[in-house]
Amino acid sequence: MYRISLNGSLGKLVFFFLLLPCCSTVMAQRIALKTNSLYWATMSPNIGAELRLSGHYTLDLSVAGNFKSGDNRQLQFVQASPELRYWFSRPMARHFIGLTGFAANYNLKLNDNIYTGDAFAAGVTYGFDWVISRRWNIETTIGAGVLKYHCFDYPVDGVKPLSPNKDKTIFAPIKAGISVSYLLY
Repeated sequence: MYRISLNGSLGKLVFFFLLLPCCSTVMAQRIALKTNSLYWATMSPNIGAELRLSGHYTLDLSVAGNFKSGDNRQLQFVQASPELRYWFSRPMARHFIGLTGFAANYNLKLNDNIYTGDAFAAGVTYGFDWVISRRWNIETTIGAGVLKYHCFDYPVDGVKPLSPNKDKTIFAPIKAGISVSYLLY
C-alpha cells in the first residue's frame, strides 16, 4: 500500500495536481499565456500566465530574466511577479486594476560600479486589454508602489563588501508592459 505524506514537498505537489482538474471544471477557468514586449526590447526573456478565478478576478503570474553582458554594461536578473486583478467588465477584456508585487535578484555593472542585490515591491496597477480575436489580446499595464532594495555597491576593481552597503525603501514605478497574450481556453 502506497502512502503520500502531505508534509513533504512532493506530497503537496501531487495533491495540488490532483485537485487542479476539479478546480478548473468547477470554475470554468480560462488561461492565457503572455509575454511582455517591453522586456523583450531589453533582450529579457519573459513569460506569464493569467488564470481566471471568478467573473471579475484573475491571477497573473509572470517570470523574467536577463543574462546579457556588454563592454560597459552588464545586466543580469531573475524576477517573479504575481498580480491579482479586478476586471470591470469580464476577465481578460477592457479595463482592470490590480494589486501587484515582485521579487528580483540582480547583478548590474554600470560603467565602473557593480550593484548586486535583491529587490521587493508591492503596489497597484491599471491596465487595458484589447481583444484582437477569439484567442489573441494585446494588454497595456502600468503600476507604482513601494520598492525595497538592498545591494552591494562597489567599484569594478574594488573588493566586494562583506555585507550589503545600500538599503533603501522608495516609492517608484514598479510595472510597465505591452503584452501579447494567447487564450488557451
